[in-house]
Amino acid sequence: MFFCQNEIAAADVSAYGDIWTHLRVKSQKYPHFLANSFSNQQEFAKIIIASPSPNRGKSHFISDFQYFVFTKSTKSLMSIRTLLHDRRMEDVLIILRSMFEGYLASRYIDEEYEEQLLNDFLFVPQLIAHRKIIYDGKVAVDRDKNIIEFMQRNPSQMKLGKDKNYFFDLYEYLCNYAHCNFSILDCYLNEKGSFTCEKEVNGLLVRVLVLFVYTKIFESIVTVKGEDFLDNGTEKKCYKLVKEVTIFLDKRLEFFSKYDSDVNDELNKHMKRMFKNMRKSLKEEVGSLNKDFLA
Repeated sequence: MFFCQNEIAAADVSAYGDIWTHLRVKSQKYPHFLANSFSNQQEFAKIIIASPSPNRGKSHFISDFQYFVFTKSTKSLMSIRTLLHDRRMEDVLIILRSMFEGYLASRYIDEEYEEQLLNDFLFVPQLIAHRKIIYDGKVAVDRDKNIIEFMQRNPSQMKLGKDKNYFFDLYEYLCNYAHCNFSILDCYLNEKGSFTCEKEVNGLLVRVLVLFVYTKIFESIVTVKGEDFLDNGTEKKCYKLVKEVTIFLDKRLEFFSKYDSDVNDELNKHMKRMFKNMRKSLKEEVGSLNKDFLA
């Protein structure tokens, strides 16, 4: 695996702490936006699948889904903070994969919106979970054997814009940790070659990846024109925060795009390309923040 043993600079820890503090405050207001209770959404889902109407116009459900992604990711960030404190870097990457998938889905339903996506992302999954609809991985049917229009997308089908250029490399890297992949064996061996749960590797890299994914989520959901901020001061602070963290990420990703790990030339070249493309993606405006400040 790719290893970077650099010490964590104080600025890195500070930037992580800043984004955590401000986003935690922002996240506290999000449950308020969920207009329907979970049970009511279940009932609405059953009605809407049985009698689809071209005029239902439930665009607010897109916001509900995005706020769900944001809140779920913020809760995951709380867990990540604990794992980082306990030096459990591999488990951070396991959780980060789920957060990355949430970002892709949230961006996809917003930018590629069509009415059927409400069924695919919100309503049918609820009915499947409650066994009102049965999905075998290919076809979804209700209890009366009626076929229900439904498409379950994998993450690669939801990548958009500049995310396409680094998606496969980053997602593959995260999957190595999410699965029982023997390639990460060295993360669990000590200097004597014995198994250990106390080894810490890639502390700086893991923190940068967490900031990268979570900032994408924050930028695409919160710093968006028309978002209902608590007040003008909160809005300015959120935009300022994303700008500062983006600049920080730009510098760190530039560092990693030139870093040579002591593994092999092929892996170094592969990882450098990933970091380079991740850095380029920072220039893409996935929210409403103008990115002219990036060279």
